[in-house]
Amino acid sequence: MKRVPVLCLVIPVLLCGTVSAVDPDGDVNVDGEVDVVDVLWGYQVLMDARVLSTEQEMHGDVAPLISGVPAPDGTFDLGDVLVILRLATGDLALEYCGDGLIQYMEQCDDGNHIAGDGCDVTCMLEPTNQFNIGDSIGEGEAANGTIGEAHHETVWSTGYAGGDSVNAFNERFESVDSAGYYENNAGRDPVFNHAVSGAVMGDFAGQAQSVVASTSQTPSGGAGQVTVFLGSNDVCADSNADMTDPVLFEAQYRAGLDVLASDASTQYAQIHVSGIPAIYWLWNAERNNLLCRWLIWPQVPCQNLLANAGTNDCASSASLEDPDNVYPGDGTVCQRRKEFHRLIRETYNPILRDVLEEYRAAGDLPNASYIDIFDIRFDSAHVNNGDCFHPSEAGHALIADRQWCRSQWGTDSPQCTN
Repeated sequence: MKRVPVLCLVIPVLLCGTVSAVDPDGDVNVDGEVDVVDVLWGYQVLMDARVLSTEQEMHGDVAPLISGVPAPDGTFDLGDVLVILRLATGDLALEYCGDGLIQYMEQCDDGNHIAGDGCDVTCMLEPTNQFNIGDSIGEGEAANGTIGEAHHETVWSTGYAGGDSVNAFNERFESVDSAGYYENNAGRDPVFNHAVSGAVMGDFAGQAQSVVASTSQTPSGGAGQVTVFLGSNDVCADSNADMTDPVLFEAQYRAGLDVLASDASTQYAQIHVSGIPAIYWLWNAERNNLLCRWLIWPQVPCQNLLANAGTNDCASSASLEDPDNVYPGDGTVCQRRKEFHRLIRETYNPILRDVLEEYRAAGDLPNASYIDIFDIRFDSAHVNNGDCFHPSEAGHALIADRQWCRSQWGTDSPQCTN
């Protein structure tokens, strides 16, 4: 019988350097699923036909089971493969979170799968406070229709208005844990909201440094959650060719993540990175508004989308409503807008997603998560009536709802359907 020693599980620092802890879940090929491929890989190891990495071995070391819970013994052998076979066929299900025992990667376990009670549905501690990094959206610019006016109280993340319809992350956390959560308010806003109108990815590191410096002003001395919403000003430009170079964009993104990962006050915070939304729909929502088209949009620094605002040379109404595809007969303006849309979807958002996953998997930012909101379709109610471009209060409410429902806290929320 082939027995592969999982030495790095036992003495990771001495033998292997720093190795991020992983759950013994049977996912040998680390693709997010336990299936026949994991079983095949296991048998190949037993036959000396495959060598697993340290991380793969740690995922596969699921035997023996004690009361249905893996008790890794530091080896990968036939017992592990048989357990993986049962997992792949549905004959066995492992359950750690919700059993009342803090184990493996769990930060807490209160014996349930309910968010909002201090321990979330994935058995991670819920934030004790919340910091915001971002641009004009993070400042709530023109949310009430007044051009150039910031409205931090209505921001989707750190907003604190209370009586509005946004129901920001800050308000949701405070409502479920009023004793343990240090909520944002008008007096504390300079501590928590570090967004600056016009910010680009090159400003990420500086805002991250401000967050780190501000954590000392909280009771916990650290960040519970940091929301990051940047990139819109990198893609909005005079032309598509003038967008921030993707290589530079990634380097600047990494520089910001490095700041958060290198300080103990933020490394273990829940880093919540938002994808860039489909800005195309902001134009589409108000494209028939003459005031927006002729007076306001020529002043907005997003001419690769907004120039020729009154021109619709798409081949058909179906083409206009389908920015993901170029139709035969689409004119140059229509194609320019669709190229703008495509670059966000296929170039910039994948950078935000994939680089963050790299940091999470390496253990540099172990509680980081990327939330894709590119499918949000803004309509006229979601766009403020001042600059016809930034989200209104209703727009911030939509962003808050979509982000919450796609985060770990909204996973089991009955009101979340997206």
